[in-house]
Amino acid sequence: MLINWITIRVNDFEKTKEFYKNFLRMNVENEFSPDEDTSIAFFSSDNETKIEILHNKNEKIDESHNSSVSIGMTAENYDELLNEARERNIIVQEPVLLGGYLLCFFVQDPNGVKIQIIQNNR
Repeated sequence: MLINWITIRVNDFEKTKEFYKNFLRMNVENEFSPDEDTSIAFFSSDNETKIEILHNKNEKIDESHNSSVSIGMTAENYDELLNEARERNIIVQEPVLLGGYLLCFFVQDPNGVKIQIIQNNR
């Protein structure tokens, strides 16, 4: 089975786009509005898994709605992302070694979704 995408419902479409595009450096693959109240953008990763952000002007998403979601991402530019996350003040957990081999830190996107940034040890 192949995971095609993960959908995140958001309040601030532009701020969320900035986070996934400029901080996580994901590519905007597609952006459209199926109706006048809804905006959708798809971001692609190196392995082709996508993140879809969905905003509806008539829907207010409580941050706790997304707080139980966590996405793990392996990063070639781990140190660069760590420094930028500290500058942006978005770290929710400083680097930790999990299982004796997995170095990672956690940030939070503008919608309360936790993103685990994992150092690539290839």
